[in-house]
Amino acid sequence: MGYSNAAVRQWMGNPKRFADLFNATVFNGKQVIQPEELEPVDGEEDTLLTDKNGKNQEVHRYRDIVMKWKKDAVLILLACENQAKVHYAMSVRNMLYDSLSYVGQIQRMWNKGVEKMTTAEFLSKFRKGDRLIPVLTLVFYYDVDQWDGSKDLYGMLQWSEDEKKNAVLKEYVPNYRINLIDAGNLEHLERFKSDLQEVLGMIQCRGDKENLLKYINDRKEYFQNVDEETYYVIREFLHSERMLKENIEKSQGKETVDMCKALEDLYNEGIENGMEIGVIKGVVETLYDCGIEKDAAIQKVMQKFEISREQAEKDVESYWK
Repeated sequence: MGYSNAAVRQWMGNPKRFADLFNATVFNGKQVIQPEELEPVDGEEDTLLTDKNGKNQEVHRYRDIVMKWKKDAVLILLACENQAKVHYAMSVRNMLYDSLSYVGQIQRMWNKGVEKMTTAEFLSKFRKGDRLIPVLTLVFYYDVDQWDGSKDLYGMLQWSEDEKKNAVLKEYVPNYRINLIDAGNLEHLERFKSDLQEVLGMIQCRGDKENLLKYINDRKEYFQNVDEETYYVIREFLHSERMLKENIEKSQGKETVDMCKALEDLYNEGIENGMEIGVIKGVVETLYDCGIEKDAAIQKVMQKFEISREQAEKDVESYWK
């Protein structure tokens, strides 16, 4: 699954955030789901499908986050699929995942067994009075680029140019819609009640470094003391691996990170690097214009900027006309 997806999965799997995600997007901010009503479910499941000849075929699938939500006498399965990139077949993928969840439920119910059943029930392997638990899946997408894939099955199908014919077909061809949460383009962030509100707001500022810094500094109370798990996820959302390796600082005696300082350091480093690159470019171009041999130019760049020969060779090669 990869480290990055594991970090997001763990962070989003927190019951408080998970409940908040569904409350804000499905229930328009109403606090319908309470964290204590959620119970984690293993997202990994093997299902055996039997064909008409009695042969079994194993189907293995893994869902990112699945929770059982029990409210009074009602039980619902809530799932969240995290997407770092656009998945152009997401409608079919989710349809398969949800279908297999229902298949697994049917098999588990059937395996319980009863003494009496009708012929139709035996052939169906599903009793007339059996009922399935509803499955509700959200797709949490957090890449920089806006989602440009289909949001339903109809968008993936090849239709006729005759719209009247399509209208008839659509009465019989069932559609399947994904519940897309495009994190970088969400509205009504006030509906979120957990720290999802701060982090989602940050995601929407990530295309503008100055705006991002202002957003972070305006919310210092939260971002100066984020836990390390949140820090890993913020690094993933901002697509900045360097930030973790070079700018992590923990408060004394606490497992927290000052994101304000980490981002300021990263931003200032970027400015300094940009200025240095501009100076190197100017020096190399000047040496070239003066007719200096390339090897001699490499030596001068090494000495002036105190860098390795390998790096100097790359810099000179980049700007040598």
